[in-house]
Amino acid sequence: MNTLGAEGNAADAEQLSAALLALEDQVILDAAAGFSTAVHLERRADALGDEALLMRARLCWIDMLRRTGDVPGAARQIKGVHAWARKHGDRRMQARTHLVWAGIERLSGNAAKFLGHARSAVELLDESATAHMRIWHRVRLADALAENGDMDAARPRYHEAEDLARKLQEWERLTVVLNNWAYAEYEAGDYPQAGQVARRMQEHAVARGYYFDADALETIGAIQIANGEYAEAEQTMQVCIARYKNVGANDADELAEYLLTLARAQRGLGATGRALESVETAYQQCVERGLREILVRVYQEKAELHAVRGEHAEALAANKALTAARESVSAGQRKPVRAILQAMFRTHRGPQTSRSTEALGPQAGQ
Repeated sequence: MNTLGAEGNAADAEQLSAALLALEDQVILDAAAGFSTAVHLERRADALGDEALLMRARLCWIDMLRRTGDVPGAARQIKGVHAWARKHGDRRMQARTHLVWAGIERLSGNAAKFLGHARSAVELLDESATAHMRIWHRVRLADALAENGDMDAARPRYHEAEDLARKLQEWERLTVVLNNWAYAEYEAGDYPQAGQVARRMQEHAVARGYYFDADALETIGAIQIANGEYAEAEQTMQVCIARYKNVGANDADELAEYLLTLARAQRGLGATGRALESVETAYQQCVERGLREILVRVYQEKAELHAVRGEHAEALAANKALTAARESVSAGQRKPVRAILQAMFRTHRGPQTSRSTEALGPQAGQ
């Protein structure tokens, strides 16, 4: 009887582990539904008395909590999971925890902490890492480096992630890699390089029969704006936002980003009234979801729009709010960022060498 019970528990644990892996290693399009699923799996793990499975489930719903917009709530919960993973020496769990934490810090506007957690998420990869982790953790490190203004260090990481996605035939993840890379190049002001990476993304989508999701459309729209194609960009962004509303959120900051890009396209067209409506909706998203980093750019766009319209008092007020928001985000960031970058270059003796690649063996860097 006891033997049958033990076998039943083992089977239940194996089934639960597989269900959790489906949440951990896939892009969940409906974050609210993903949250409910993760909470249900946590209850099952608790009933089994399996603390490791319980913590995995908890980390899943914390990530979904972040994506649905409760960034402060996710920040409060992540610390306990991280402490458990460290105490038990669970390297894979630590890597996943740092990745989720990196996303929380990015949405909170903490660029230095975003970089620190993204770096740890890659360094902790070992032979137990899944294909998704090996690709996605590298992408997030590249994103963090790019956000901290170091494209020279970001590009080799994007290259690693692209090569790995092609080698492992992870085609959906390849689209994400190329999308993030193209947008990072655009943000860095290298529009020819951004266009080149975006074309690779488009060629890949055509070859595999994929349609562009909202994120990829936003990247294309931003590049169109950079090239002065404002009407095309407005159309692209309208399709982007419609697709976002049909499919649902993948991350808490997406709609605010899309609206801000739409506003910039509309300003380029001279449609400042429409642009103000778009940027005001983006502002509401930032306030509701605690999106501090995007809020800085929203205030900047507001100030520019009011200035173009000759609304000097409103432009001045937006500039004051911009200054305050920028100081709030950037306070204490410079020294931590410098320290993290210096540590990385001590560890990585060349732009194309990474400790995680060595740990994973020769195939990971190809």
